[in-house]
Amino acid sequence: MFRRITTFSFVVFTIINTGCGDGDNPVKDDHEGEHAEAAGLVLRNSGVEIVRYEKGVVSGNIEVGVSRETALLSVRFLAEDGDVFVPDTDDGFSMSVEISDEAISEIERHAEDSAWNFHVIGLAVGRAELTIKLNHDGHADFVSQTIEVVVEEGGPGEIHEGEEG
Repeated sequence: MFRRITTFSFVVFTIINTGCGDGDNPVKDDHEGEHAEAAGLVLRNSGVEIVRYEKGVVSGNIEVGVSRETALLSVRFLAEDGDVFVPDTDDGFSMSVEISDEAISEIERHAEDSAWNFHVIGLAVGRAELTIKLNHDGHADFVSQTIEVVVEEGGPGEIHEGEEG
């Protein structure tokens, strides 16, 4: 009888402790010193996926016209299991976006946009490369492969008015 109770207790303990593991949530509880682990990203233009970086492969690119600005581009990160997540800025996360050739295109971020959004402005016909970093407490936790930016005369986007002042 004691053996059955011990076996039953062990089985119940095992089920309870494996049912809600850390692997169920890509954004880990920061109180344990762990945090979001990005393995890829999705870039959306007005809600439509235009770029995916997953398992080391980038598919898609960003297209914009000369003197034009893309619609709002939104970044969503991918966990190793493919789940999409957005890190919490209150937990020390931020995003930085770098462009390889600022004579071809530039990045613009507006105060009213969220921390995970940006625009690309086309400056001259050509191609540049964009890199997105997920930063946590002052260091890069994730760096994307380069994403191609194509700037063409008459390409898509809103007319860019530039900065006032």
